[in-house]
Amino acid sequence: MKWKTLLALMLLAAPLAAQEAKSLEQAGLVDVSALPGVRVFIDMRYATPHNFTGQKIYDSAKCYLHQDAARALQHALRLAAREKEPFTFCLWDCYRPQSAHQKLWQAVPNPNYVAPPAKGSRHSRGMAVDLTPCDFTGNPLPMPTDFDSFSERAHMDFYDLDPDVLARRETLKKIMTAAGFTYTRTEWWHFDKTGWKQKPLLDIPLPR
Repeated sequence: MKWKTLLALMLLAAPLAAQEAKSLEQAGLVDVSALPGVRVFIDMRYATPHNFTGQKIYDSAKCYLHQDAARALQHALRLAAREKEPFTFCLWDCYRPQSAHQKLWQAVPNPNYVAPPAKGSRHSRGMAVDLTPCDFTGNPLPMPTDFDSFSERAHMDFYDLDPDVLARRETLKKIMTAAGFTYTRTEWWHFDKTGWKQKPLLDIPLPR
């Protein structure tokens, strides 16, 4: 068997193994709060009614990310700590089971803000994180909007903002891209880890 054929078979087998995983850990995901040296504040909005649906979507408030995204988040935290005015992150959303994503699509079937279920969310691959800068006591710093505002003001190319807020948004974008994430034009808080296409969609429930 030629090496190129063998490599192709290996790449096909890797997502299948993750899809058949019985736990998030088997699929390569890690609990962010358990990572050494990570000081973040977790405010999983979909584990509460404090989100745009007004309903509790998740049964757990735990933040899981694929280990690739988790390492990149650790890098972003180190960069944020080196800023002239250091900060950390408050995490609003991490891994999202596909069944939970279906509920969000039913509430807002708009592909500008919620990925169509047939395509799948990058959150459901464990490769996306929604976050905001906050101080080291967990207080969010001023940003253009709150989470899931579905407004033009939340766009990365909206510039009619207070100078301090605009500067903070640009600093966040700089840090996250330097750490290996890409950003979404319509949501300043949403970042995808590069390489997300190689990870399978998952519907493993969050642990309670």
